[in-house]
Amino acid sequence: DKLQTITNSSNIMMMFKNQKISALILDEIDGCTSNDKGAVSQVINSFVDDYFNLRIESDENDPSGSILSANKLEQAIQSEIDRFKPDAIDKLRQAIPTKKSLENSYKNLYEMSGAVKLSFANSVTRTLSTTMGLLWERLASISPHSINPEREFGLKLVGIDLISKNIHTSIVEYQQLKTKKDTLTGSQKPRSVKELEIHSNPVFCVSFDNKGTWTFNDEKIPRVSGAEFWGRIGIPYGVVLEKTKILISDLEDEYVRSLS
Repeated sequence: DKLQTITNSSNIMMMFKNQKISALILDEIDGCTSNDKGAVSQVINSFVDDYFNLRIESDENDPSGSILSANKLEQAIQSEIDRFKPDAIDKLRQAIPTKKSLENSYKNLYEMSGAVKLSFANSVTRTLSTTMGLLWERLASISPHSINPEREFGLKLVGIDLISKNIHTSIVEYQQLKTKKDTLTGSQKPRSVKELEIHSNPVFCVSFDNKGTWTFNDEKIPRVSGAEFWGRIGIPYGVVLEKTKILISDLEDEYVRSLS
């Protein structure tokens, strides 16, 4: 009740910045039964629609224009990519194996054979794929229609990367975000279903509309990819795709330099 009273007030945004509501959320969650797996989302649902409305209203009333306007959005996306790139390049360089390290702990045929360059390729793509998942979350969070609950509220929701208010339906969705359609292995799919199904309006989301075969299928949980995902939070897919292609090209150039 205390949480609901406070979140209906006009001071909600300021209180979040002061972390007062985050503490109240934790108090509410502590009062829930331990076997209630959806307790966290139930507490978040009690205020998150109002929170989104205030975020969206604040964005619409910004004197410099909405963050979703073409110029501001492109700048914001580029800013996140520029912040991401040095860390990605650093991880890329750290992924370079030495012949000695391969001899001591080889995990596949290339490493067993001491093929440093081929081993490096495998290691780099795996490392970058993991790192880039966080980038897609940050790009989505540029929109006032989408938040990462851990960064926004200090709450880790297992299997939930984003909470978004669908720009078309105004429904608040709990989203798990992957890079491509065939990301999940056979054993990972049931886990994703379990992580999503305890929340209201769960959606399995994929950042890019690749030609791979979907490895996530569930009768009750919808899945979306590419334009269908980005469009529901007001971000044009084409902008994300073009910026990503440039980023990948830059990382490839760095990869080639690292091999020389």
